[in-house]
Amino acid sequence: MKIINNTWLALGLSLLILSCHSCNDMLEETPRSVLTPDFFATSQGLEAGLNAAYAGLRSYFYGGGITGTDEFSLTDAVNATEACTNTYDNLLNSVNGAGGTWSAFIYINTCNGILEKGLEVEDMNESRRKTLFAETKFLRALYYLRLVQTYGAVPLDLGTGKLAFNSTATTLSVRNPVSEVYEVIINDLQEALADLPDKGAQKGRADKASALHFLAKAYLTRAGDKEAGQAGDYADAFRYADQLIQNRAAYGRELQQNYALVHLEGHEDDAETIFNVQCTHDYEFGEGNTMNYVFTAGYENVTVEGVRIVPRCMEYQRPWRMYTPTPWLIFNAFDNKANDSRWDGSFRMMWECRASAENGSSAADIEKLAAYGMQYGDTAILLILTDEIPPQHQNKKYVIYTPNQFYMNSAAQYMYPNLTKYDDTKRFALNEVSMRPVFIARLAETYLVAAEALVMQGKKQEALTYINAVRRRAAHREGLTAEQQAAAEQAMTLTDPNVLDIDFILDERTREMCGEGWRWFDLTRTNKLVERVRLYNEKGAPNIQDFHVLRPIPQTQLDLMSDETQRDAYQNEGYY
Repeated sequence: MKIINNTWLALGLSLLILSCHSCNDMLEETPRSVLTPDFFATSQGLEAGLNAAYAGLRSYFYGGGITGTDEFSLTDAVNATEACTNTYDNLLNSVNGAGGTWSAFIYINTCNGILEKGLEVEDMNESRRKTLFAETKFLRALYYLRLVQTYGAVPLDLGTGKLAFNSTATTLSVRNPVSEVYEVIINDLQEALADLPDKGAQKGRADKASALHFLAKAYLTRAGDKEAGQAGDYADAFRYADQLIQNRAAYGRELQQNYALVHLEGHEDDAETIFNVQCTHDYEFGEGNTMNYVFTAGYENVTVEGVRIVPRCMEYQRPWRMYTPTPWLIFNAFDNKANDSRWDGSFRMMWECRASAENGSSAADIEKLAAYGMQYGDTAILLILTDEIPPQHQNKKYVIYTPNQFYMNSAAQYMYPNLTKYDDTKRFALNEVSMRPVFIARLAETYLVAAEALVMQGKKQEALTYINAVRRRAAHREGLTAEQQAAAEQAMTLTDPNVLDIDFILDERTREMCGEGWRWFDLTRTNKLVERVRLYNEKGAPNIQDFHVLRPIPQTQLDLMSDETQRDAYQNEGYY
């Protein structure tokens, strides 16, 4: 298949391939310009090919599943191409898929090459070959899981046979049924599980916990698919999730006691992390992501006496002001902020004055602010969640924004609750992207997968155990007395199993995982996307249709297909 200048091919493809060194505790990078079939003929080539497959995750598993949902909408600061994935307007027909998701076939072909050519490599011991193949199958399954959720039916044959390495350009393609794709995903994950170590040798590498988590998610996702779902899928989803939970100590996994630390910079590789995408702060070879500033509110636009009170600074990230939480997320999903620490652990509502020479403020501006009564470190901007300003905030020097100012329709939208999960204060420069590792899976989600699988089997009483483990953790706050902590835990603990249905599970996933990249996929797999966008996303509600549960096949793919019959049948229903 010929895709965007033959991107199926590993031949001639310019990739950033990672080198593996046993003495390092995370993946490091070495550039190579060409990955050829001959390169898989040695153990070094196999290792480099595997690391190339890992490297593909950096541009793959972030964004794409955040806006156009009930959680996040877009501000006025985005262009039309970006906005269409939120408004579901006709421009969505011509966008290049979902965040480059179609490019996964590059890395799938690399995985195919490793598994096919790796059998012939003689300078690798069998133990390492077994683990390397297991990691490769895990990655191939991960790529295909995102593809099938995004597009539905996708090709398993890239030009030389099902799951075979392709080194010859072709402009022909056939999409395999969803049921066949899930069979490959589940088979790869089951085989990977058998041979992966209990704990990965390096940060960012797959291990048994990773395979168990995504096996549970694969079964859970397939269960909701009308075409592919099987009777035992929910039971299998629970079985694998519970296997991970019950054996979490053996796999070196545990919930972080304090939710505020889950996403805090420097905690990316804590025990709660099941799998993440590693990055490097080596400037020459580094490849980060924009998640640290797409959520950031426009704090630098706020002035006092004509002076910016919070100039652009490293602490508060680059203020791109693109992704804004919906009113439903702020006021309905997080309806128990007093006891649920996940709101405070996810969103910034206060900015301190950062006017200084280091941040570009002139001496005259600093002096003017001092005369006004504001100095560096003082509260400068405060967001409150009531339209009436409480007495304790009246007649203050800081600027206050109320909810009716979060969602202005006639003017630029600057200030709103600001997701902080991706903040990176150690990035290369003020306007640079984040180089922090990005979560793909963490243990709290495994608990929620187990709970959902039980609820969908009608076992709501059993599901309480798993969902309450997550909710009780959310009650923890530093500084609470023992009595206060106990009261918060009691308030967060569910006792009535009848409250558990798929909507409650989705609400709980928002409280636990908002902005973590899975929301669009969660809503589509539960057949709730259209309903909840119409209810909770004002910009997407007028246009969203049933066919939007899949994204359009990229036009670049269609343009390169030579068989008109194949091309005409290739696009997803509803798109053109």
